[in-house]
This record gives sequence, C-alpha cells and structure tokens, in this order.
Amino acid sequence: MTVANLATTPRIAEVLTVANRLTSAERLFVARRLLDSVLAKEIDDEEDWQQLSLSAFEKDWDNEEDAIYDDWRTLHGVPTR
Repeated sequence: MTVANLATTPRIAEVLTVANRLTSAERLFVARRLLDSVLAKEIDDEEDWQQLSLSAFEKDWDNEEDAIYDDWRTLHGVPTR
C-alpha cells in the first residue's frame, strides 16, 4: 500500500504536497523527526507506567509484616560476598 492509496485529510494532502518538493535528504530528516516524536512519546508513556507500577510494588512490599524479610541474609544464614 502506498501513501497515495490512503485516505487523506486536506491537511495531510498539504503536507504531502510540500514533502514532494523536498530533497531526499530533507524528507529523510523530516521522517526521522516524526518517527522520533512518536517513539519519544511511547517511551515517556512506558516510563510513566513503570514508575507508577514500581511505586505500587514498593508500597505493597514495604510494610511491617514483611520487614522480617528485609534482612533475609541473616534470617537464612547467607553470608555477604
């Protein structure tokens, strides 16, 4: 499927018209910037999700009932390296 086969909005059609006037190097630069902007957003979203899950995990595991396991080496007789 080519870009020409996709249904486009007038705004996208305008962008494609301008893009056709760019050199190959300019189009590659624009394509890279667009891709980076999408990937950066996905990475930010993933980092936010990981931070949220980490804080929930820490809250669940950092409690008085489980404090006995904080010093698990002593509890199970495992020497430090």
